[in-house]
Amino acid sequence: MRKFGFTLAEVLITLSIISVVSILTLPYIIKNYRYKTYSAALEKTYSQITDAVNTIMVDEMAETFATTSASLPSRCGYNDGKDAGACYFLRNYFKVANLCASGTQITKCASRSYKSINGANANGIFGEDCIQTTNGAGICMGYNANTKVMNVFIDVNGPSQPNIIGLDAFVAVINGNTGEVTDWSNNADSCNKKVSSYNHVGDYASGCLYKVMRNGWVISE
Repeated sequence: MRKFGFTLAEVLITLSIISVVSILTLPYIIKNYRYKTYSAALEKTYSQITDAVNTIMVDEMAETFATTSASLPSRCGYNDGKDAGACYFLRNYFKVANLCASGTQITKCASRSYKSINGANANGIFGEDCIQTTNGAGICMGYNANTKVMNVFIDVNGPSQPNIIGLDAFVAVINGNTGEVTDWSNNADSCNKKVSSYNHVGDYASGCLYKVMRNGWVISE
């Protein structure tokens, strides 16, 4: 009986083809995995912020978020013990791993600088007070007395890379009346385009959160 099998040359050719396909597809698989990780972390952080807003309104029997103790200029560690604003809200309504009020402590919660997805310098973060949650997300908040809203900066994985707008860095706002957490803009096309001159991540991040939410919590370039 004659036995049939693969020759050494055929085996080597097959392995070469498999290697080439792996080299071509592996970066896509890794990128897709990272994007899914960022998307899941963003959705979780967004949910935590929304839950915190609802909880403080219930705790303080407030009809609007603007009438809660969160909607005040941030103050921490006063002798009278009456913390308020972002300091009070972040420390009491989130599970906190790190406190990052200002200065060098910021790097425990977020990066000092960010870039747009195209490599443009998006500068640093904003906010009166920052924390890093037990899930690793960096959250900074600052109350705007003129507009009666709380501005929010989110880095879904804290100071860790990539620190790129629209991937792990986003901005949001808490509506003073409804308590709804939304993007600064409902124009997804503005994401990663410099539409303002705040000299912080808000210049490029406006519209990125809306884009992800519109896509069903899927991050895409």
